[in-house]
Amino acid sequence: MVSVAPIKKLDQLPPDLQTQIEKDVDRLLKKITNAELVNSDQTIRGYGSLKGKIWVSEDFDEPLEDFKDYM
Repeated sequence: MVSVAPIKKLDQLPPDLQTQIEKDVDRLLKKITNAELVNSDQTIRGYGSLKGKIWVSEDFDEPLEDFKDYM
């Protein structure tokens, strides 16, 4: 809950400063909203999180035909 004291202080400021403060508050709120969106899309990944998504061919360790002359 917001205290009444800051609101009274804001009312004492000239209109151009009140407008600037309003823009600053809007910018901060937008920044917070953007940060929340970024954080909500991120997931915590740990060991084993890609299990089943990566595979290795059966002949991975077999010699390559292209290097047969060099072996």
